[in-house]
Amino acid sequence: MPSLEQSVKDQFAKVFASRDWRLFKEVAEINLAEAAMLKKSSFKMVAQNRQLLIRNTRKRLLIGIGAELLLKAVYLKSGYGINKPQDTALGIKLPFKLAQVAQGQLNPNDTFTLAQLTDQLKKVVQFPKPDFVLDGLRIAKVFRNKEGHVVTQSHKFDPSSYTAIESALVEIYACAFSENLTVRFSFAVGEKGAWRVAL
Repeated sequence: MPSLEQSVKDQFAKVFASRDWRLFKEVAEINLAEAAMLKKSSFKMVAQNRQLLIRNTRKRLLIGIGAELLLKAVYLKSGYGINKPQDTALGIKLPFKLAQVAQGQLNPNDTFTLAQLTDQLKKVVQFPKPDFVLDGLRIAKVFRNKEGHVVTQSHKFDPSSYTAIESALVEIYACAFSENLTVRFSFAVGEKGAWRVAL
């Protein structure tokens, strides 16, 4: 009999196919667009002295989640798998083309992590400045992990972290989707958020 945790995991189990990239990208964009446009006033049920903290925490969490889903969309659109192999003895190593694996070889309950996908991205998509893109994704990963695990009263604001993520996303949209992205996550005082995707 499966454990409670396994029973819940089984509800979401799926070996993802290339065609699933559109849903991953759509949900990624919803998270990223919300992060770009979120304001303190969105948190009316939160005490005024906590609105900025909650807004910033939520923005960073959404950025991290959006980045992971977008990266998985990139892999799937390019014909690569995101599910881990059922057994490491099968010799299936990231990145691998979905067409190269047989049915039943991939684990429907487990996908590769954001860190693993980021580390192999240069083998999937050609970028003019790949390290530039990887740095932005790594910062997004730190944001997601930090906001998902701890709460801090404050931290040193470094605008270059957000610029790096924005620049990475612009490159991903251009090179992986042939789309032009305009994005600004608006953390600084008076800064306006922006999210626009165009062909």
